[in-house]
Amino acid sequence: MNAGALYGWGVFTTIRIFDGAIFAFERQWDRLRRHCEQAQLSLPIGPDEASRALVDLVAANSTRNGRARITILKADAGAWKLDRDRDIEFLIFTASEQTRPQPKLAITISPYRVLSHGPLAGVKRTAMLENLLALDEARSRDFSEAVMFNERGEIVGATAANVFWTNSDELFTPSLATGCVAGITREFVLEIGRRLNLRISEGSFPVQRLLDADEVFLTSTARGIAPASSFDMRDFDQGAAWVTKLIDREFQKLIYQC
Repeated sequence: MNAGALYGWGVFTTIRIFDGAIFAFERQWDRLRRHCEQAQLSLPIGPDEASRALVDLVAANSTRNGRARITILKADAGAWKLDRDRDIEFLIFTASEQTRPQPKLAITISPYRVLSHGPLAGVKRTAMLENLLALDEARSRDFSEAVMFNERGEIVGATAANVFWTNSDELFTPSLATGCVAGITREFVLEIGRRLNLRISEGSFPVQRLLDADEVFLTSTARGIAPASSFDMRDFDQGAAWVTKLIDREFQKLIYQC
């Protein structure tokens, strides 16, 4: 037993695998390194060794399309400290995915809140019970996902994704100061938007901005670019979501290049 299992002291990152190739490993590793620093965890190996281990595991598991997860766990801490030689547990596992049609993405408002300040704000940590509770609560009301807000009532993101929306030709997303995770797909979307000369606003926004939006979409390693079909009582015309489609098309080009 270790502190990662007992107390949830750990961080992780999820990496997509497309046609046997690992997508955006360098970006994922760099964020994992930063989050380890925030969570006071040391990385036991470097990026080259981690990359080789991941490639070997993907090949051994015959993972053509799917996800890999790298998890860093604290081994010994607190009252259950065992004085073992190893301070950190380094875990990698993969999961294959079957291509299937995506169901409609109906989003609601979560009653749970995210703390925007503190040493672990925005960190992808293994102890994210509030997010799981928020997702279960949304599903209990027949929604697919939930948008969470911080203690100031600002939009943060979905339970396991970043959120974007448009108004006219302007693209909006919560800033990192709200407590949202610095998603890798979020990073790609911002870069694509700038390359396409879209007007982009990162900031602090109230819920009304989503209700007034023309398009809403979520981004994550698992989902990619996922257009929302509705937000509570507001329905969106996904056929007219030209910004979402444009960004997704450019994102798919990046995937094919990996």
